[in-house]
Amino acid sequence: MCRLDKNNTTNTNNLGKRRSTSRLLLTHESFVIPNRINKDDENKNNAKKNPHIHGLGGPSLLSTLLTVAFYVAILFLLEHATRIFIAQYSSLDPVLEDERNRHILARHIAVDFFPLLICVYIAITNRHVCHEIIQHGISFYNKTESNMMREDGFEERVFGYHPGSQRLVTMFFVYQVKNMYDTIVWGDGIEFVLHHIFAGAAAWGGLFPGCCHFYALFYFGFSEISTAILCLLANFDPDFGVVGLEKVFPKTKIVLGTFFVTSFIVCRLILWPFTTYYFARDTLNAIKSDVPRAEGRRGYLKLISFCCAGLSLIQFVFVAMIVKIGKEEVKNFLNPEL
Repeated sequence: MCRLDKNNTTNTNNLGKRRSTSRLLLTHESFVIPNRINKDDENKNNAKKNPHIHGLGGPSLLSTLLTVAFYVAILFLLEHATRIFIAQYSSLDPVLEDERNRHILARHIAVDFFPLLICVYIAITNRHVCHEIIQHGISFYNKTESNMMREDGFEERVFGYHPGSQRLVTMFFVYQVKNMYDTIVWGDGIEFVLHHIFAGAAAWGGLFPGCCHFYALFYFGFSEISTAILCLLANFDPDFGVVGLEKVFPKTKIVLGTFFVTSFIVCRLILWPFTTYYFARDTLNAIKSDVPRAEGRRGYLKLISFCCAGLSLIQFVFVAMIVKIGKEEVKNFLNPEL
């Protein structure tokens, strides 16, 4: 028995050493914490560590930074490859012969749409993490009783570590870093710069100090379905898109617009308020609590709550814009000669 305990201790130490080494995080297993200890010991250990360096006990800070740099470089390469691919078929239409137009298409498809598609995929494959709120939502819709999403379960929902969520938030942060660069280079405007700053800060806080992995799957995954479609629709925008593209692909614009409006209503107007109610309740309870894992994280919880409130208000602005643009598009569709 003593010999077995010794071997187990050695193996555990080796796993800990491997966890502390710097490496790229390219798979789901890269984010898994080996040999997790029980909750009480975990709380004690986390209380002794700086959450802004160690997070929730997942991959190291250096590994995360290396992975972010790696994926940002991949996005640059993917964007360049997409430009070359579109250039090969530029003879199909005069719109594609313009280099700026090709660069706009490459940006919206390779840098905007594709990373968000990856985020949505990660959220879907890890939906079991937030099964509690999903089942609670189904019960709410069916008007049946549910004992899920109890208020006293806030600690695990706010401070629990989930490798799938850690991976999702890492990818979302990568997306924000590359988009910040593009926003500055393309001169999109200060409002877009501020958006990427707040969104990037919210994502980074989910990693270090680490919080709200339960809710990250919705805010950085499921809710981005409408944003991903919007990135494709942005190619038809008269100011930030390809001028004349709607004449080449008129039906594509209509289909994308229909999908966007539908997904926006579902994700942003129905699921967003429902999820945000429980998110606000749990974060408020976490801020007021004296649980060990709240130490060093209260500031971030206040920041993310403020950002969420602001984004929730912006939804109403988007609704007004969608209605206005929708009326114009219907008018143009019914009277194409105008």
